[in-house]
This record gives sequence, C-alpha cells and structure tokens, in this order.
Amino acid sequence: MAREPSRYSGRTSMLANISVHEPKPPEDLDSALAFSMESGPQAPPPALNPFFWAPGWNSIQSVNKFQDEVGGPLRGGDPGVRLIEPARQDGWNYFSRVPSAFRPATGEWLLLPRFHIFGSEELSWQSPAISQLVPRASIGLNTRDGALLGTKSGELIRVSIGDSVYELEVSLQPDVPRGVVVVPAGIAPLGGISLPAQAKLEPLSAAVYGVTTE
Repeated sequence: MAREPSRYSGRTSMLANISVHEPKPPEDLDSALAFSMESGPQAPPPALNPFFWAPGWNSIQSVNKFQDEVGGPLRGGDPGVRLIEPARQDGWNYFSRVPSAFRPATGEWLLLPRFHIFGSEELSWQSPAISQLVPRASIGLNTRDGALLGTKSGELIRVSIGDSVYELEVSLQPDVPRGVVVVPAGIAPLGGISLPAQAKLEPLSAAVYGVTTE
C-alpha cells in the first residue's frame, strides 16, 4: 500500500541533476506500506490507510470520501480496539443541565473578555511595530446601560472588581448585551484579571481623556 499521495510525483526530479534513472525506493520490511505513491487498484483497508486525500478536497475534509456517510464509520469498518470505555452514570442526561438564561443583576455587571488581533496575545508586545497597533484599554458598554449610568463614549468610569479599582474610557456599543461589560483581553491594566467576573461601575464626573472640565 502506498504511503505517499499522488502529489508526491515531483520526487522523480529530485535527483535529475545526478541521474535521470529514478532509484528504487527503500523497502519497509516492518509494515505493509511502501515508500511510494504507487499501489494496486484496490483501496487500502482502513487500518492501513496512511492519509486522507481526495481531489478537490482540502485537508481533513476529504475524510468524507472514505466514510460510508458524512460523520459515519469508515468504509470497511473502524479499525482498532477501544481499550477504555466511558464510565456509565445512571440517570445522567447531557441535556438536563442546561444553564438558565443570563439575567442582568442590579448594581453589578458581568465582565467578559473581548479579544483583539493585536494585544490579546503576548507576542504582540514583543515587536515595537506591532505594539503600536495595540488598542487602548477601554470598556464596551450597552448604550442603554450607559444612559442609565449617565455616561457617554469617551468619558471615564470607575470599574471595581473585588478589591481592584480601574479607571477606564467608556465605549458605548449597541451590540453589547445589557448587564454585560466587555473589556480587552490581555491588555494592561486588565491583563491579569480572571474573566468572567462581576464588577461595579461608577461614572466619574466631567472626565474625558486628557481634558478636565468644570
């Protein structure tokens, strides 16, 4: 059985600068697989199939061509022996533990992370050019929640998470659910916070970045 896909046909030119005669591939005496892309016309049994590939299919999506049906067993049966069986739990039902729908709490907000392309993963800070693209830390708040607190986009708000207090710029966003606050993941000063978390919000009077008004 061939262990190389048909795309490996370019190997015939690997040694063309030395000799036009293709050398014999090495033999594998320990398995039924050959170091070649050539095999008989029959399809290999599932236990000897070294790869999943089919014309016009990308990557592992071609496994559908080797199954009886999409998501079903392999043609010829699934090979191998299952050594560990899942523990049986009498009376347990997967769909019996569905959590209840989120309900906003009075006086508290649920903090959830929002991931950014730059800044939310640590490598973004290692390159000076990329670190300049890291967004400034701010919180995303529902527009109606912002009106309830009496704050507007660009103003500062005090965020209390346990014993920690932060002053961050507000960004009112209608797509944020009510009772939820989104904060940038991995971006200072919120980089070390374990999310999700409960927080309290307190608007700061007449505060805008860099400007203090009466």
